[in-house]
Amino acid sequence: MSHDQRRAELADFLRTRRLALQPEAVGLTSRASHRRTPGLRREDVADLASISVSWYSSLEQARNIRVSDHVLTSLAEALRLSAEERDYFFALASEGDARSSADVPTDGVPPTLQRILDSQQPHPAFVLGPRFDILAWNRATTDVYGDPTAIPPEHRHLVWLFFGGYLRDLILNWEPSARSLLAEFRAATGMYVHEPWFITLVGELSRNSREFCRWWQQHEVERHHVTAREVKHPRVGRLVLEETALVVDDRSGRRIVVEIPRPGTETESRLAALSWRPRGVQGAPRQAHPTPPPADRRDSH
Repeated sequence: MSHDQRRAELADFLRTRRLALQPEAVGLTSRASHRRTPGLRREDVADLASISVSWYSSLEQARNIRVSDHVLTSLAEALRLSAEERDYFFALASEGDARSSADVPTDGVPPTLQRILDSQQPHPAFVLGPRFDILAWNRATTDVYGDPTAIPPEHRHLVWLFFGGYLRDLILNWEPSARSLLAEFRAATGMYVHEPWFITLVGELSRNSREFCRWWQQHEVERHHVTAREVKHPRVGRLVLEETALVVDDRSGRRIVVEIPRPGTETESRLAALSWRPRGVQGAPRQAHPTPPPADRRDSH
């Protein structure tokens, strides 16, 4: 079952990359004028990679065939894959190296990591696991986004909160932020597509979010980069936060995500206002933005 799932993902990925690549981009200008459909044909990719059409077609049909690293490299070059796309492609194709996230902690972090998060006040900071579970956070995260403990643990997942939770209404530039997150999630989880948690998450969101279903089928892949997220906060107004991720060097797959104010905005002073507490009051309000049921979310758009 796990290999079947990965072969299906690999087939879809190859097909979408082939159809997204125009003949002119690979020097096939003489053939481009006679085409009625966009993208390359299977025989074009086979020619560029110096393999047979039937062999390449078997890959796009998710058949069980062995692929050498040399052929994978040739296909990656033929399809003009980016570095991120190439890594994802090799992760899907290397069936003998399937990883499991079963032994990775999915709840809590060591005290040192929590202290690092707390030291970022008043800037939001949180820890993501390799599954994109939200494992820990500081008080500023609660001030800006609400209290994660008010969310059921099975939905305390960044992709879920973007597509099935309340973040859609909170983030002003939701669409580019959501698409970037989805491409990052795909890039980071190529080795886990066979796992039950992955299949369940993708299936549930595909059923309940039109945008997720459409964008997921496009197979966009990219690694995390510094992005600006615009938040419409109910108390202090617009916040513009630049986000970056730092990998924790303990082989756990965890990352610390830090959001800092964009220069030239009023975000710094507004975060300071959010973080203020009367003397003697240490904690943040135990409150979260409401999370509507996913079916209701889909019906409203």
